[in-house]
Amino acid sequence: MQEPPIEFQVPSDKDAITSSPAGRSQHVLVTANRYADNPRTEYQGAIVEETSAFRSDVELFYDLHTAVWDGDLEETHDVRNDAIDSELDWHSASVPALHLRNNFEFGDETTGSITQRLLASSNQCSILLHNRATFDEAHERTLFTVFNLGINGHSHEHPDAVQAAHVVHANDCDVLTATDGTRHVAFAQAHNGIQRFDGHRIGHAGVKDGLERSAWTDIYEENDGWIDNTENGTGDLDAGFGLYAGEASTVEWLTAIGFATESEAHAIDHARAALDTGYDAEQDAFASAWEGWHDGLPSRALTDNGVADRYRRSLTSLKCAEDHCQAMIAGAFKPNDMTYKFIWPRDQVIIIQALAAAGAIEEATQSLEWLDRVQITDDDAETSDDRGIDRRGTWWQNYYTTGKPHWRALQLDQVGGPIYAHWLLWRETGDDSLLDAHYDMSERAARFLLEWDNGYGFPKKHQDPWEEVWGYSTEGVASAIAGLRCMAELATAVGDDEFAAVCRERADTWADNMETYCYRENTPYGDHYITAAKPEHGDAPAQRPDAAAFMAVWPWNVLDADDEGIASTLVLADRPPWCASETPCLGRYPGDTYTPTGTAEDGGWPLCEAYADVVRWQSGLDPDAVSEYISEHAAEWTTSAGLLPERVDADGTVSWNSNLQWSQAMYILLVESHRRGEPYGLAPR
Repeated sequence: MQEPPIEFQVPSDKDAITSSPAGRSQHVLVTANRYADNPRTEYQGAIVEETSAFRSDVELFYDLHTAVWDGDLEETHDVRNDAIDSELDWHSASVPALHLRNNFEFGDETTGSITQRLLASSNQCSILLHNRATFDEAHERTLFTVFNLGINGHSHEHPDAVQAAHVVHANDCDVLTATDGTRHVAFAQAHNGIQRFDGHRIGHAGVKDGLERSAWTDIYEENDGWIDNTENGTGDLDAGFGLYAGEASTVEWLTAIGFATESEAHAIDHARAALDTGYDAEQDAFASAWEGWHDGLPSRALTDNGVADRYRRSLTSLKCAEDHCQAMIAGAFKPNDMTYKFIWPRDQVIIIQALAAAGAIEEATQSLEWLDRVQITDDDAETSDDRGIDRRGTWWQNYYTTGKPHWRALQLDQVGGPIYAHWLLWRETGDDSLLDAHYDMSERAARFLLEWDNGYGFPKKHQDPWEEVWGYSTEGVASAIAGLRCMAELATAVGDDEFAAVCRERADTWADNMETYCYRENTPYGDHYITAAKPEHGDAPAQRPDAAAFMAVWPWNVLDADDEGIASTLVLADRPPWCASETPCLGRYPGDTYTPTGTAEDGGWPLCEAYADVVRWQSGLDPDAVSEYISEHAAEWTTSAGLLPERVDADGTVSWNSNLQWSQAMYILLVESHRRGEPYGLAPR
């Protein structure tokens, strides 16, 4: 009998991520989830979840369970499924070592806890987990580590989800290893200097009985305190191993996971080296690397301690999400059976804006270089999309971390946006080498935009920023206008006044027609800017207000904050069903069904509220809107580790998709704008 693994039956809502800013483990990414934060699940525990190395979009293992079997009571308690309460946080805003605590109550009403500290090693490609279990009563116990392997590079339920695993027994150490033929991962543990397993199993995920039953079934569901040893396996695997603790009331042990692409032996060496180094030494090196990175950024005199803390956490999160390719993935989570572990050029543009504002010029420059590398040019084998559009000069919708395209739709903010990022970083640094290095990239994008005119003084149809509608989108057109105006500035700087004039003239023409195409009166909601005019399917996007329209004010600077159409749109932003009912957080648009239930829910998106609040601030409608966002409102919406999500529920509870990097970038940008007294990064007018 085979059933889907239990891990697939719970929502993916990450509360914290960790990585190292330097060293051998710089491109290891670990996520953790506190289920007590999520009202949609009955679990109260916190657990380490997906872990990747070398590529952020390929997991090597997921759901690292720790369980305790009480031999006296014949009970097995798991950190996620059975904890009565839990905690999850970082070591500090600047040092994102994961700290988890799960508390238990046993059948005899005694209690216990398991605390865990996890970090990425600096000296070798590995992660190290320090575990400490404490109990009220001295019972005979065994502690277990159980996890699923995801090293195949496919989704967990993919028919080609195959990996091989086996246990290596050295004279002084046991190591469980797995590979897909390209990547290798090795698991080891140490207790009182002994690097051995007290039982180990490699099973098949979801198999409930028989010789191939899963390690989860053998350890947790059978609840007998024993592991039926297996030495190897091939397929969609899970695995686990034990640590016999006797009647100790306090047990401390280390779990190390090593990674390698060279060989299994290298992965084993990395795991064992982490054990030999020890947690305290690894913690010192990890903290030094992170504090050194923050110290290399400009010092910000932020008087509000809460704001300063969230600002540093947002910066830390962005750096954690930096992949080996030197761009940032959108987020380390999986809503609705999909993943955000791709790189969107549009998200990258906003991240570059935030990095530049914070003075993280090296990271911003690397992200700009990534945009240049993946732009579609004559060198690409494929330059047309599914609609037959010749996409040379543009970018695909999003990318694997290898640079291979994933989704391919045409979005204008992913054409005008990179030109804007180039202009902004050049303006911020005053470095003409940046102007020269990426000029061809921006010119190619601008020439595509010039050719994308519909013949009536407006861009042709395109996909809206929410990736749902093909039509004339308000935000997409504004970004194209901003891109051409930025190109004009770049062209003037290199002496091409003729091209600059062409770009400015076309941008002005499109701007003059914005209201005609994208503003509607007397809709069911009122008068407002819309998602997209003349949508390909249905008329709803042309009848509803849209938070992305506020981006036409900032950063695209096409409409003034006190523009009459923007003002009438903003009036609607304080009303249901567009705004959350119990917290001042604006949704994407009324009736949005991109939610955990797939139906319209009461709630909002912090990044949408950020754009609306800048308009409130700049129009004078609410001079304190940005100040209140950064000092008061954002605090209601963060996870246990202080990170902003994609979406919150009606009362501000994190709804899903934590650590969305666009949300972190917006917090940095609001703080920097408030500090400067004006919106940071307005495109030229």
